[in-house]
Amino acid sequence: MDCWKSSSELKSYVINSLNHLNIKPSQQKGQNFLVNSNIINFQVAQSNISSKDTILEIGGGLGSLTHCIVNKVKKMYVIEADRILAKFLEDTYNSVSNFEVITGDAVKIDFPTFTKCISNLPYQISSPITFKLLRHKFDLAILMYQKEFAQRFFAKPGSRDYSRLSVMINLKAKCKYLKTIKPSSFLPAPKIQSSLVTIQRKNEKLVEDETGFSQFVTLLFSHKKKIVRSVLSNTLKRKAKQSNIKIKIALEPDKYNERRIFTLSLEELIYLYNNLKMKIGEDLWSDIISQNTN
Repeated sequence: MDCWKSSSELKSYVINSLNHLNIKPSQQKGQNFLVNSNIINFQVAQSNISSKDTILEIGGGLGSLTHCIVNKVKKMYVIEADRILAKFLEDTYNSVSNFEVITGDAVKIDFPTFTKCISNLPYQISSPITFKLLRHKFDLAILMYQKEFAQRFFAKPGSRDYSRLSVMINLKAKCKYLKTIKPSSFLPAPKIQSSLVTIQRKNEKLVEDETGFSQFVTLLFSHKKKIVRSVLSNTLKRKAKQSNIKIKIALEPDKYNERRIFTLSLEELIYLYNNLKMKIGEDLWSDIISQNTN
């Protein structure tokens, strides 16, 4: 059942709430409030929530999304950095026993246990929040991102948008593109389009040492248009010079070492990582990549 009957009803709620609080949306805080009821209703419908779910919402704002979820689930946590909005949410839902506001920066504070995350994220924290979410166990996340950011989830090796984010998100999760959202769906209207994406964590672990692999990918994609051999050779030479030790490793020409970094698939990067760690030795290899990504 739709929780907002129309966009005019939702827009009136947003405007009246802002007037009541005597505040204007902050561009610095990325405050663009959704006023398209069809988008919120679609987002909730896609989440398939039940009375057994514990929901995490990051960036609760005025509670437009909260309003559609809180009475349908076992527990709902909302993280809100803006103290005025956090207090507004507390006052609005003070009689709802399964509702809790966590005031603070979602990047820095600990997340509670949750089964689903349904959020219209502040776009400036999209990357750190996405990777932080993937450190937790959950069934499903339905998240709104800036469209250009979301496109990187689905970018193919060799394409312009292919990046460290593309590699790491696909290492840990299965993503599905749901919908593009026009700027006119927000108040005030941003200058960019937005996208709704679903994320499900992969059960299988593709890399044993995910931290080390992440450091390796960060090292490579800092020079994404260079040849693999060039970046690795320079890295090994620097380490040998710093530590006065000889690192003997043959970076023989092959289908990986002669390739440009941004053309390598996830599977090829995993092979490279495991192969180099085996040749150099796990302890020394960990020391090399950690020093070059700190």
